[in-house]
This record gives sequence, structure tokens and C-alpha cells, in this order.
Amino acid sequence: MHFFMLQAAGFLAVPSNAITVLAALGLGLMRFRARLGIVVVVVALTALVVAALSPLGNLLLTPLEQRFADSGFPDQKIDGIIVLGGSYDTRIHGYMNTILLQEDSDPMAVLPGLAHRYPKAKIVFTGGTDPSVPGLSEAAIAKRYFVSFGIAADRIVIEERSLTTEENARFTAQLLRPSPESRWLLVTNAFHMPRAMGVFRKAGFDVLPFPVGWRTHEWREMWWPAVPATENLRRLDVAVHEWIGLSLYWLRGYSHEWFAGPEAVAAESLGGRGASSCESAERPAASYPLGHCRTDRHSAF
Repeated sequence: MHFFMLQAAGFLAVPSNAITVLAALGLGLMRFRARLGIVVVVVALTALVVAALSPLGNLLLTPLEQRFADSGFPDQKIDGIIVLGGSYDTRIHGYMNTILLQEDSDPMAVLPGLAHRYPKAKIVFTGGTDPSVPGLSEAAIAKRYFVSFGIAADRIVIEERSLTTEENARFTAQLLRPSPESRWLLVTNAFHMPRAMGVFRKAGFDVLPFPVGWRTHEWREMWWPAVPATENLRRLDVAVHEWIGLSLYWLRGYSHEWFAGPEAVAAESLGGRGASSCESAERPAASYPLGHCRTDRHSAF
């Protein structure tokens, strides 16, 4: 029940969903209270125009994605690589013979390259089974995907219980019991990294951030809307959902920090600070999945 309540809250936390519900409510009211219904519909349409045609999405998403800058590849030993679940829709797996990456699946896309770059590192994928969709867990599906790239199955550790980011961190820490001197990379989408780092720190698991999948441009371009208009709406959806998630996690005590940021120790342990282009020697263009070049231009709680 708790999971489904989170799903419902997550649905309404997405602006495009909230606007649609508001418009439907207005249309329904017009049958009984025409004037009130018209007002509600006008409010919904106004909100849609602002969301789709303004840079509001960029303004809210850029601070999230720029919180942990791209610092290139770590130049020291890496004990393991942790990939957070939540980016693969397990519902499609029941009637598909292949594993197809979708929007925001960048963490899964970059993992094979990282695994070959750090051949001695353990690979950890954390993601459970949606209660509404019985079948394989996201972690089990991800393991099959990684093995198809030639990664040895005995290198891959899967955590199959977690359904939220907080559970990702807590269950992974319990499973791995990392030593203080171990070095683990945390791979997730750039917009999600502040919340992910916050919960891993709360779980006592010191990880190195490896953000991927940027949607936004640099700071100076955050004032301009994207094209097409649907991309502005999508960015706003992602940003609002994530800011609400950050706030709820902090209020619930899942994270000591409302907006976790980089720490000096983690920053110093990464090589090639601040790669500035896709041609950077530290992080070549091939490492930016799905054609996302950061400087040429981003689930339930």
C-alpha cells in the first residue's frame, strides 16, 4: 500500500500530470458550475503555456544537473561501480525478446564502457520488482543486459529488494558492507545525483559521483527555453519531481542534507577536473551515452 501511495503522489508531483488533471476537473465542473469550470480550465491552459514555452524547466533543472560537475574518470583504483535502478521499465520486458534502453537509461548505457575501463571492479545494480508488474526484477534484467556485453556474470552483484532511492542506498550498503578505504563509483542521471548522494551518505556509504545523461546546457544558457516546447515541459516534469523528492527525503530524515553537494575529498580523488568538451582526453565523446554531449548543449520517490 505504501508503494502505491508513493506512486500516486509521484504522479501528481509531475506538472504535466497535474495540469491534465486540473483541466479535466475544470471540464467536469462546467456541467454543474460553468463559471468555476471555465476558470479552472483557463488556469490549466495558462499553466500549460508557461510550462511549455518558458525556460522554467531549465531554471529548475540546471542547478540539479550542475551540482556535481563532470570530473572525468577516476585515475585511481576503483573497487566497484554502483548503478541505480529506476531507469528501465520492467513492464515492457514481459512481451519483448530484447532489452531496449529508454529515456533516462544513460546509467545502463555507460556501464559496459566503465566495466571494461575498470576490469577488476565489481558491478552492482540496485533495483527491485514493481509490485504491480510481477516478473523479473530490474536488477535481474540489467544483469542479463550487462552479460550480453561480455561482462563476466561473477563480477555482477544485484540488489533486488529496493523500490526507492533511499532503499537503493540502504540495501546496497547492507549487502556490500564496504570498508572505509574502498572506492565505489555511483552512476545515475545528473539530475538525480544530489538526492542519491544524500541517501548514500546517510547510509554511511562514501561513494564517488559519476553523473551521466545531462539534459540541460551550461549555466549561462539556463535562461533560454528549449526546442521543441515539449522538451520544456519534460524538463519541468523531471525537475519538479526531483525537487519534491529532495525535500521529502530531507523531511523524512532519509538524508542529512537537503541539497547534497560535492565534498573536497571526493573532488580531489577524481582525475581530469572539469572536462570542458566532448573531445576531452579525460572523457571522450563515446562515453556520453545516447548522443548527449554536455557542452554541446538530462519513478516514484
